[in-house]
Amino acid sequence: MARRTVFATISTVVFAFALTACASSAAPGTAPSGDSNSEIVQDAQARTDAATSTVDVAWDGAGVKAPTDKGFVVLVPCNQAQPGCTEPAIGAEEALTALGWRVQMIDGKGTGDTQNAAVQQALALSPDAILTFAIDPPTIQQSLAAAREQGVIVVSSAGQESDLVDSSVNPTLDIYSETGSLLADVAIADQAGEAKALVLHDTGFSVLEPRYQAFLDRLAECEGCAVLEEQTFTSADLVVGLPRLVQQLAQRHPDFNTLYVDYDDAVPPILQALDSLGLEGKTILASNGTQDATQCIASACGQTATTAFSLRGIGWAAVDQLIHILADEDPATASYPIGVKLITAENAGQIDGMWDGDTDYRGEYLARWGVAE
Repeated sequence: MARRTVFATISTVVFAFALTACASSAAPGTAPSGDSNSEIVQDAQARTDAATSTVDVAWDGAGVKAPTDKGFVVLVPCNQAQPGCTEPAIGAEEALTALGWRVQMIDGKGTGDTQNAAVQQALALSPDAILTFAIDPPTIQQSLAAAREQGVIVVSSAGQESDLVDSSVNPTLDIYSETGSLLADVAIADQAGEAKALVLHDTGFSVLEPRYQAFLDRLAECEGCAVLEEQTFTSADLVVGLPRLVQQLAQRHPDFNTLYVDYDDAVPPILQALDSLGLEGKTILASNGTQDATQCIASACGQTATTAFSLRGIGWAAVDQLIHILADEDPATASYPIGVKLITAENAGQIDGMWDGDTDYRGEYLARWGVAE
């Protein structure tokens, strides 16, 4: 690659090792003045119907030609065991391969220490750039300082905006918010305006905060709905701590009919916990649109809905940001026009694998980069 820019780096996620239970009760939300409960149910149904249909998107900004000289890029997903971390990295690998660049992936393995070590390992390979996925910059400041000294470009994806990173604009927080508000619409419509919800929030991923908050905010607009209890957890609790927590919640609130959790990987242990109590027929909501979640919804195994944006598309957008940087262009003008899809029993059977957008974003990116397919 002809030039290097000195930057600092990386993007979201601290994986804690202990269950951080933090309970709080919430009163039912109050509907806006003049808005009846029946009206919000109708509105929620209309929004869910629209979100299960074809997602049309508009591309923003102008394309930037890719450099003709080839480079070497290292990809660091937060944890290769989780699709939400790995799928964006796979997308970036696809894009870089299409550009003819050399690429290598190093597993962040889920903790701040191991992610810091992964970036240090990447720097030892003398890459032109490092792309990270769902790694929070403050957790790896040591490796960021080393990257700055070495003159390596680092692009952070799927994390909070930070001045420690070269670019952290992808995806935008409004996309995460939309995934949460749509899940609340499902709860409102599915329970006819009387959702009684248990809410589980993973505090290890800062980008999940707008999703979780949007779910609460939208549900609060439903006069007949209520959040019975909220609890926090981390991904380290998925196998043991989370199922135990769900059992406790279900026993404390036998009248619950809805359960929200931030992401699909948490649903199997939740269903296991509910099954152990003989509970079924609940509205179970999560996000990311993983293949397992889509198959579960299609086969009526217990999950009601998931919201998805193209995870691999995040990786292509990260490469677009890198190309902007190399061309001395603002990476904030890089485009991620994939949109949000709601997956329910209505459309899950029509989706093969993991939803990857309803448009040919790969072809559009390649055209913008001046690369023939």
